[in-house]
Order: sequence, then structure tokens, then C-alpha cells
Amino acid sequence: MKKVIFKILKIALPLLLGFFLIYYSYNQFTDLERDKIYSYLLDANYAWIILSLFFAFLSHLSRAWRWNYMLETLGATPKFITNVMAIGAGYAMNLIIPRSGEISRAAIVNRSDQVPMDKAIGTIIAERVLDLIVLLIITAVAVLTAGDAIVNFFKTRIDDAFAKTEPAKILLYSGIFLVLVILIVFISRRIQLFNRLKSFILGMKEGFMTIWTMKKKWWYFLHTLFIWGMYLLMFYVSIFAIPGIETIPISAILCAFVAGSFAVAFTNGGFGAYPYFIAQVLLVFGISEPLGTSFGWILWLSQTILVLVYGSLSLLLLSLKGSLSGK
Repeated sequence: MKKVIFKILKIALPLLLGFFLIYYSYNQFTDLERDKIYSYLLDANYAWIILSLFFAFLSHLSRAWRWNYMLETLGATPKFITNVMAIGAGYAMNLIIPRSGEISRAAIVNRSDQVPMDKAIGTIIAERVLDLIVLLIITAVAVLTAGDAIVNFFKTRIDDAFAKTEPAKILLYSGIFLVLVILIVFISRRIQLFNRLKSFILGMKEGFMTIWTMKKKWWYFLHTLFIWGMYLLMFYVSIFAIPGIETIPISAILCAFVAGSFAVAFTNGGFGAYPYFIAQVLLVFGISEPLGTSFGWILWLSQTILVLVYGSLSLLLLSLKGSLSGK
């Protein structure tokens, strides 16, 4: 029962946050501003978006290739197409249940090449750690190039929000937040997840350490740079899809990119949070909220469609492969 509650909360809380941000964002606009958003969405030049999706797919292929450098250290070399399908399936699963994609990726190579689940997950965790380091570096560059604009903007917004909020509401919201935190901590401790998975964690540690023991570590790092280069290029070419966005400076592009990247961690695939965060960041650089919101939704919808198509095809091919091998 406790496990079921924990799983429900894990899925429900990010979704609720996403729905709340959509509701909040939609209701703050006037009818005229909503009409502008619809107009931006309809009149966008989607040729640039298709090009951005091409760069995104190249990053997925590079991620599939990169993964084998770590798996080789574990004595396995899955076929490239297997890795491509595993990653596609993983992305699709993450849209439904956050972080379930890592497990599905590991399960696929476990079935195809008998890579131990714990060690395969360890290699994926190593990927995430390295990717996080790159994202933090980009974040630092974005903040430095933007100067004090970001800090001053959010400080002003927070001050205004508290100035307009009644003390009773602040106490109520703080109480709700505190109860949620206590509930999550209580459930986590009762499940005693780490104690039950001690041996599993040791296996993941071995997989994680392969990032330093692999023979082709420099190729691995080069693929990492290529992947993030494609992410940035994907975001950059998208600014030409809507007139008015293409004039933003590099600092704005980097800040919006970082905001969108972190938004994905808050909700399922950035649902609700991605367009909202991007619109708020672009507002700092003089882009109106309707225009920034439209840009955010175009990016999120296009990337989500890519993940759904890519993931669905991967799951279908894996299913057919499993059926054929079972005969």
C-alpha cells in the first residue's frame, strides 16, 4: 500500500504542478493576449522547428553511440539500433512516469545483451551526472552573460508577489508545502528504499565508475559535447520560427535554454513548466509574455511530439523484435 501511494505521488505531484502552471499562465492573460498567442502558434514558420527536431534527433543518435563506450567496459556491446530503440523507449516512458525511462533502458540491454540491470543503470546515472555538469557550466555562462538582469527581475517579481499576498494566504501556502514535504519524507523513510537496495546500489556504483575506466573516455566526452551542442543548436534555430524572437541576444538564448532544461526536471517532460519558465525568462529581455509563451509552447509541443513518435516506434520495433525472437 505504501509503495502504491509513493508511486501515485511521484506521478501526480509533477502533473499537478504542470496543470497549475498552465491554469495560472492562461488566466493571467487577457482575451486579446490569448488571441495573440493563438495567432503566433498558427503563423509560426515550422520549417525552422523541423530543422530543430533534426538536430534533436542527431543528439539522440549520438547518445546511443556514446552509451556503448561505457557498456564495453562491462563486457557488452549492444547493436547501435538496440541502443537507439532503448533510448527512444526511455524518453517515452519518462513522459508517463518520471525517471522510469532509465529503468526501461537498462531492461532492454539486459534482455538483448544480458547486461546486469544494476550496472546498466549505473552507466545511465554516470551519463546524467556528466550531463548535469555540462548544464551547470552552461548555466554559469548564461548567468555571467546576462549580468544582473535575471537576479533583479526575479527579486522584483518576488517582492511584488509578497506585497500583494495576504499574510493568511502566505501561512496557508507555507503550511501546505510543509505538509507535502513531511509526507514525502515520511513515505520514503517507511519504505526504507536504500536499505532494501543496498546490493543494487553497489552494482550501480560499479556501472558509474566505468566513466573513468573505459578505454574510449575521450570519445565519450566528445559525444557529450556534440549532444549538448545539438541541444543548443536545436534551441537557437527555433528562435527564427516566430517574428520578434529572433532579435534576442545570445545571453537570452542561453538563459531560456537553461530555464527550459531545468523545467523538464520539475514536471513530466516539462509539462506546463517548460513554456512558463521560458516566457518568464524572455520577459527579462523585453519579449512580451504572450510571445514568450507561444515560443515556449511551440518548443515543448514539437519536442514532445518527437519523443512520442520516436518512442512509440522504438517500443513497437522492440515488441516485434521480442515476438520474432520468441518464435
